[in-house]
Amino acid sequence: MKLLFFISSEGGKAAGGHFNSLHQVSQEMAKTCEVKIIMLGKVLSPVLKDNPHLEEHIVLGHSLSDIFKLNSRLKQLFQSFKPDIIHCFDTNSLNRCLLSSVTSGIPLVMNKCGGRNPLKDNYQHADATVLFSKENQQWYYDSKYYDDNSIFLIPNRVRELTILPENLQKEKAHPEKTTFVRVSRLGGAYEMTLLQTFNLLEKLSKNIQVELFVIGRITNEERFQKLMANGEKKNFDISYITDERAAKGSDFLYLADFVIGTGRSFMEATSLGIPSLTPAQNAEIPILVNATNVEQFLATNFSERNIAEDGDEKKTLATILKLVTDESMYAKQQKETKVFFEEYFGTSKINQKYMEVYDFALETPVKRINLLRQNYLYLIKFILKGV
Repeated sequence: MKLLFFISSEGGKAAGGHFNSLHQVSQEMAKTCEVKIIMLGKVLSPVLKDNPHLEEHIVLGHSLSDIFKLNSRLKQLFQSFKPDIIHCFDTNSLNRCLLSSVTSGIPLVMNKCGGRNPLKDNYQHADATVLFSKENQQWYYDSKYYDDNSIFLIPNRVRELTILPENLQKEKAHPEKTTFVRVSRLGGAYEMTLLQTFNLLEKLSKNIQVELFVIGRITNEERFQKLMANGEKKNFDISYITDERAAKGSDFLYLADFVIGTGRSFMEATSLGIPSLTPAQNAEIPILVNATNVEQFLATNFSERNIAEDGDEKKTLATILKLVTDESMYAKQQKETKVFFEEYFGTSKINQKYMEVYDFALETPVKRINLLRQNYLYLIKFILKGV
């Protein structure tokens, strides 16, 4: 089977979770399929630039002339590589493919890579849609505008990581402190998680010595400075890594005794068996995830939309203190963490699950006129951005 993946970047760093997800999914699918990736938009993703399946980066915007440009390039490509499936990892890619006449007879698959549920009761449509969270899946099931059979829940998207070789480990954790790590974009999204992390370490510092490493690219300098000012008021050490190395923040997980994660960053930490916490909108601190509550937080993709249960904060603080002082208990938590990584997030099941999506899309007659009608409001908004 020939698969052509599309992903767009309209600016920014182009290093978010969905770029990493495509990076992993494409490599797993290439084990049994012929795969190519085309990146669209202004910025070449540092995550995908070395992917062996990246065909090219086409710089374009939203105008009709840009659509004609894409159409012309796809005509050339399809002379040597005619895909059986076109798989879009964002809605801007989907819109561009819908407006391209060259793709009209090819099934379109779309990934909604986490995030909040759509605000309205109707969202964009594809021949098949892949979701990362049960929260999103339930929204689609509840909507009258979608065929439940075309909706697929596949949270698996994270390759098992390896610890950075010791000779490359430039940063060092303090040997007498418990080290927490947070990997995230800084100065925009996920501010609540970092503030909750400050609260967590402040509470723990009354009983144990702690330190925090914060790794990420700065997206808003002013807001980042405010976060730093908040951290400076705390009575524990905070180290920030924001240079080009932060583009691959997972390289610094070797520092961690514990990780505070959201979405992919949470899953990457669990691949190493690192006991991990995730934020909750109704809590003051992140909550430690274990085998009994992992599905609860999986439902909201380990995001800031998580809901903690009564008593979770006290349990988290008490458990961390026990894990720090009891090596056997910490080792047990590591094993438990690795087990739920393999079940819910690991890449070993990607090929099988995505082939089910593609088989469904191929067995369903392609009616592009229907998709154009279902998406027309979004297509109009997309084109108007280029006017």
